[in-house]
Amino acid sequence: MSLKSLLLLLLGTVILASCGNESDLPDASGKASVRAINAIPTSAELVFLIEERVINTAAYAAATSSVRYDDLEYTFNIDVGYAGETSRRRIASQLIDVAADRDYTLLVSGTLSDPSITVWESDERNFDEAETVFQVRFAHSAESLGTLDYYFADASVPPVLGNQVATLSFGDITAPLDLEGGDFVLTITAAGDPDTVMFVSGTETFAARGAYIITPFDAGPEFVAPTVVGAINTLASGFSLPDSRFPPAVEFVNAAIDLGTSDVFDDETLMSKRVSDLAYLDVSEELEVSAGVNSFFFTPAGDTAAITLESTLSAFGGVRYRQVAVGTAPDFLALTVIPDRRPVETHAKFSLLHTSNNFDFLDFYLVEADTSIDDVLPRRAAIAARVPSSTIALAPGSYDIYATEFAEKTPLAGPYRIDVTVGDIVDMIIVDTVDPVVLDALFLSGGPAP
Repeated sequence: MSLKSLLLLLLGTVILASCGNESDLPDASGKASVRAINAIPTSAELVFLIEERVINTAAYAAATSSVRYDDLEYTFNIDVGYAGETSRRRIASQLIDVAADRDYTLLVSGTLSDPSITVWESDERNFDEAETVFQVRFAHSAESLGTLDYYFADASVPPVLGNQVATLSFGDITAPLDLEGGDFVLTITAAGDPDTVMFVSGTETFAARGAYIITPFDAGPEFVAPTVVGAINTLASGFSLPDSRFPPAVEFVNAAIDLGTSDVFDDETLMSKRVSDLAYLDVSEELEVSAGVNSFFFTPAGDTAAITLESTLSAFGGVRYRQVAVGTAPDFLALTVIPDRRPVETHAKFSLLHTSNNFDFLDFYLVEADTSIDDVLPRRAAIAARVPSSTIALAPGSYDIYATEFAEKTPLAGPYRIDVTVGDIVDMIIVDTVDPVVLDALFLSGGPAP
């Protein structure tokens, strides 16, 4: 047989084998829904993959959006990124033989070094337009809490032992329950003890034709309350349920060099003083405020003849806020931010806010200690004044921080030397000085050593 004939024979064999393999593949008969929930308190965003294709990401105490796949067998993977590493680490995998018209939720818990996956499975829920009910499943994803009782009723109905809708241990979930759409209060107590309350929501509206997983999480330092609850809607957007027993809190920062030392009131008649003598670059104590819309009025210290700044804060229960006074007279304003206070296992966090009145845009450099910035790109370029920047992930190490005018290399502020380890939080505000071409930094946490 000639070489050409042999090659043609081999090629035909490969083609036939390939066709045979195609015919052996299973046929999909339908689709199913899949999502993941991040219940690792010290994790950065988890990356959820089907085989090697990214589906979505989930921050702590949140879920990925629901996606639908053919009813075949898949390996679902969980990855996480570590600062300073060029590729993600795979921390967990779960093989699922997906069945048509089923709903799968992967609860990822534990720690990044020792994670676990719990699979919650039920039938997919679909609604007709005329239906007036919603579906709810209650789950337990707060690892620090023991066995819990769940009460879910009208605000007028107190929790009484025997009326609980669920008793759950960590990782458990109930069977689906259909309820008429309306207003409900969720109360979570220690199992068998309705007087030991772990969480109480306000009155929350659950509209018809939603499908919810209601589950608590251990809260981090960005919250006043020890527990937060998510209402994860498997068909649409979900929402959080704040603990009604814990009011929100706010701290004030005076970053407006022309504002002067100020008093802060929470009433227009200036009879209820909340902060006294807030000087430039001062940070107030954290104050309890009301859930809902709050108004604050700044005046010169000891002088109520004029209001120099009015601000509002729309606050959710249990959340810790910050208001930063910025700007120049007569256009002072207050920026509202929720500081990123939650430490993670994968990196140190660096948060920055540019409040200078003299430069519209700044570049920020974070370089290894004693490294020149002449030949490196900024870590954040063209940071706009009065716009909070996204958090920067830092690998452990020693860094110098510089601020320059946009597209320039001459430092306006810095270098500031910081030494960070995993879990550190560096919180910095760039501020003006009396010299209009010199800036400075106010470190609210994680600043240079004294």
